[in-house]
Amino acid sequence: MQTNKLKPLKIVATADHISTLTKASAVNAISELIWNGFDASSNKVEISYKLTEAEGIESIVVTDYGNGITLEEAELYFSSIGDSWKKSKKKNYHHPLHGQNGKGRFKAFSLGARVEWKTTYKSIDPLTNQEKISSYKIIGNDNNLEEFQTTDTETSQTSICGTSVTISNLYHKKANELVSDKFTREISKKFAVYLSESSNLNLSINGQNINPKDFQISKKEYDISEHFQDITDQTIKLVIVEWALDTDRKIHLCSSKGISLAEYEPKQKLRAKGFNFTAYIKSAYFEALSEQTNLQDLIEMDIELTQILDLAIETIQGHFRAKIASQYQDAVNQWKEEKVYPYQDDASLTEVKKVEKDVFDILAINIQNFLPNFKKTDHTSKKFMFKLLAQAISENPESVQKIITEVLGLQKEEQDTLAELLDNTSLSCIISSATIVANRLNFLDGLENLLFDKGTKKIFTERDQLHKILEKEAWIFDENFALSLSEERLETVLEKHLSKLGEREDPVHLSDGRTGRIDLMLSKVNQTRQGEFDYLVVELKRPSQKINDDVIVQIKKYATAVATDERFNNVPAKWTFLAVSNELDPYAEEEANQRNKPKGLIHDSAQHNITVWAKTWSEIIANARAKLQFINKHLEYEVTQESSSKYLNDIHQEFIPNKQEEKIPA
Repeated sequence: MQTNKLKPLKIVATADHISTLTKASAVNAISELIWNGFDASSNKVEISYKLTEAEGIESIVVTDYGNGITLEEAELYFSSIGDSWKKSKKKNYHHPLHGQNGKGRFKAFSLGARVEWKTTYKSIDPLTNQEKISSYKIIGNDNNLEEFQTTDTETSQTSICGTSVTISNLYHKKANELVSDKFTREISKKFAVYLSESSNLNLSINGQNINPKDFQISKKEYDISEHFQDITDQTIKLVIVEWALDTDRKIHLCSSKGISLAEYEPKQKLRAKGFNFTAYIKSAYFEALSEQTNLQDLIEMDIELTQILDLAIETIQGHFRAKIASQYQDAVNQWKEEKVYPYQDDASLTEVKKVEKDVFDILAINIQNFLPNFKKTDHTSKKFMFKLLAQAISENPESVQKIITEVLGLQKEEQDTLAELLDNTSLSCIISSATIVANRLNFLDGLENLLFDKGTKKIFTERDQLHKILEKEAWIFDENFALSLSEERLETVLEKHLSKLGEREDPVHLSDGRTGRIDLMLSKVNQTRQGEFDYLVVELKRPSQKINDDVIVQIKKYATAVATDERFNNVPAKWTFLAVSNELDPYAEEEANQRNKPKGLIHDSAQHNITVWAKTWSEIIANARAKLQFINKHLEYEVTQESSSKYLNDIHQEFIPNKQEEKIPA
C-alpha cells in the first residue's frame, strides 16, 4: 500500500523526560500494550512473534480488535504526556480502563527502536453521512521520541476494526525474554484477577490462550472493608491466588475490577514460606487515588495505604496458617478419637491457644512422620508426650527449636522445611506477648495484695523489698522503661541533690532482724532516640506518709536541681519525676487535679523538659491494669490469687516479706 507524505505529531516534552518513560521490563512493556487493547473495547488481544533462526525474535506484534484510534484521538494520544483519551472517558466508559496518562505507549520502545501502530476505525463520512472504515499508521523511532509520524488515511480493505502494534529493530537481549516460560507465567499472574473477573476476555501468546487458572492451585477472597470504614466507604477485597510455580511474592493494588494499578513487595514482612502466591487488593478507593497521583509512589508514604497493606499481610499469613492446619486434619481427628489430643474443644479456644494449636499440629505431625515407632506407642505414653509438647509451646516457644534439633534429630534440610512451616505462624510474637500480658496482670494483683493487705503492708519495706521488685517492673510507671537500666551518672547526681527532699528516715528494724529504708528513690534511664535520653525518677513514700505540700515543693526543687545539674549539660533529655504513696492530702489532691492538665501532673517545665507527677498506688495499678485489660480482651487470660502469688514467688521470691513466718502460698 503506497502512503502519502508523513505528517508529524509533535510531543510537547523534553527528550530527557520522554526517554525516562521508555524504561520498562519486557513484561511491563507488553502489559501496557495488552491493557491498551482491552481499554479499546477489544475482547481479544493477541501477542505474536516473527522468529529467525539466527537471532530469535525479529519482531513483536500485539493485536487488538477494539475501536481503533481515530485521527482526533491520535492527536491527543500521541502528542501529549500526562493526558490521554481515556481520562476524558474514564468515568462514563462501559468497562474499567487501565491507564489515563498517555505514557504507556513509550514503554514499547524498551523492546525495540521502531514501533508502528496500524489502526482501523469506523467514522461517519461528512459528505455522504454514511459509515466508513478507514485505516492509517502511526510510526515512532527511538532516535526522535519527541515526534511521531502519521500516514494519510485510506479506505480499509477489511471491515474489522482494531490496532496492531509492531515492534522492530529489537534489543534482542530483552526481547528474547518474551519466548521464555517465565514471561508467560508473569503475564498470567499480572492479568489473573482481571481475566477471571471478565470471562468474555481472551489473551493469547503465539496462538496459545493464556488462562491463569492453568497455573493456579487455589484462589480465595476476603472482604476486609469493615476495618477501613474510617478511611473509605468503598469495598476493599483481598484475593489470594496460590500458584503451582515459583513466583516473586507481590501484592497488587487493583481497581475494583482487578486492574493492577501498583505493586508492593512485602519481602520480610510477609512470613509464609513454602507457598507461591500473589495477592490482589481490589477497591475503587485505589482508582480514586490513582486519578490524583502515581499510586506506586504513595505505597511507602501514605498512612492509610500502609494500614491496608499491613492488614492484608496479616490476613495472608492467617490464610496459609489455616491451610497448613487443614492439611493435618485427618491425623488430628484420629488423635481426638484416641483422646490423646491436648486441645479438645475448638470453640472455646482463645486466639493465643488457636495459634499454639496450629503450631502443635505441625510439630506433632512431624514427630509422627520422623519417629518410626511413634504410631505404635501406647496410649498413655502418646498422651503424655503430646501434653509435654503442648506445654512447651505454651510456656516456652523458644524450646521448639530444641525439639526440632535434639528430640526429633532432623537433618539440616528437614529442619529448614519444618522451620519454614513454623515460620508461617506468628507464634513467638503472639505467645510472647500473651505471656508478658499474663505476667503483668499477675504482678499487679500480687503487688496490690502486698501494698494493701493488713498482714504485709506493715512489714513491706521500700528499699529492701519494693524497690528491688520495681527495678524489674518499671513498666508499671511508664511502658517505655520496661527494659531500661540504671545509670551510674544518674545515681550519683540523685545522691548529690538528695538533701532537697528533706530529711530521710533512719533505718527501720524489722521483726526478722533485717533493716530497710522506707523512703527512697527508684531511677531508670532509657535511650529512646539516638543521642537522646528519657529519665524516670520515682520517689517512693512510706504508706503512712501522705503526699502533701511539703512533699510537692521538695520534689519540684529536686527535679529542677537534678535536671539542670552540670553533668547533664547539652544532653537532650526528657525528665519524669513521680511521687508515689498510698494517699494524697487535700492540698495535693487539688494540685494533682488541675484544669486542662492530665490527672496527677503537678509541674510541667518546658524550659528544662521536666514533668512532675503525684499519684497513689491505687491510681498507678488501675491505669496499668486498664491498658493490659484492653489487650487481654482478645487473649482472655484469667488472673487468680493462685496465679498472681505464683508469679511473685517465681520472679521476686527473695523480696517478698514473710507473712507469719511463711512464704506466700504458690
